[in-house]
Amino acid sequence: MLTWERFFNALIVFILCGVLLAAYCVQFFWHEEPCPLCMLQRLGMISVASGLLLNLFFGICMSHYALSLLSSLMGGLVALRQISLHACPGTSPFGLPVLGVSLYTWSFIVFACCVLAISLLLFLYRPVKSEEVPVQQEWFANYALVLTSIVTIANIATTYLQCGFGICEG
Repeated sequence: MLTWERFFNALIVFILCGVLLAAYCVQFFWHEEPCPLCMLQRLGMISVASGLLLNLFFGICMSHYALSLLSSLMGGLVALRQISLHACPGTSPFGLPVLGVSLYTWSFIVFACCVLAISLLLFLYRPVKSEEVPVQQEWFANYALVLTSIVTIANIATTYLQCGFGICEG
């Protein structure tokens, strides 16, 4: 895999982890409990990151990008559903806005950007024989994997604490 492809795959993973960590900051510092739709959007972001991590560790494969694209579409549809629930006159938005925009609208924007970025990566992809990966690139990929794993475990733990093994009371 070319170095620029590895870099952009890892960069998208870091951005998604940053968005998820920001959502945790809102949850813990502003005491905003996520609703079931918010948790589905978090799962969608983790799935997008997982497909890109597969590219980092096993080489670029169209099925890895397909996983990320389908996860982006699923997460975007969930975010769009939540936007439509609060778009009707007389309904108030859910949660505190960040920079004047609700978190589920930000989530939709993130998923739309993921679809665009992954589509561009697919458009620019040219298969080449495997090449030696620089040590800096390998460290970058390992750090992305560790960060994504921490965010995923935190998501599982907080969801369990909020809902237990049953259905969440959203």
